[in-house]
Amino acid sequence: MLTVDYFTNRVFNSRTYILSREGSGEVWLVDCGDFDRVQELIGAKRIVGVLLTHTHSDHIYGLDALIKNFPDVKIYTNVYGVGALQSPQKNISRYHSEYPDISIEASDNICIVKDGDSLELLGVPVQVYETIGHDPSCLTYVIEDKAFTGDAYIPGVKVFTGFPHSNKAQSLISLEKIMRITKDLVVWPGHSI
Repeated sequence: MLTVDYFTNRVFNSRTYILSREGSGEVWLVDCGDFDRVQELIGAKRIVGVLLTHTHSDHIYGLDALIKNFPDVKIYTNVYGVGALQSPQKNISRYHSEYPDISIEASDNICIVKDGDSLELLGVPVQVYETIGHDPSCLTYVIEDKAFTGDAYIPGVKVFTGFPHSNKAQSLISLEKIMRITKDLVVWPGHSI
């Protein structure tokens, strides 16, 4: 069984999750904000992958430091997310003063996933669901009895669809999908509330 640890990042209360398994020297992340805090928490363990719930800047601003420290790390996103990692307008870093514009060009590190894909993380299957609406890059990951929903679903909070690439109608469709998927699961959202 996987262990889930998380912390609230300094920017917009976004969360970074650390997924580990007892006896393994490897960890995975879900989103990547304050990389210095990730390093403190993982010690000598090696980060092998990052599941991006979406590519908004408050969920990816630690990726540059991560890639510098772990050059072989794999970063999972959808097709739209690949372009958004490279575009400060699409990842909305252009509009925030909390960090410089983000443009990640590490094409060797990026893996494209889509709805219905399956991955393996530390010997455990991961199911991928596209849950777009808040952003076209939104993905939900189901791992064991856990669902990492990012900003597509934060319990008790209305999904924000005011960004230039948001889609309110699609968000409602995705929310229905997430409610169906997560019926018997523990939800791990993209922000602390």
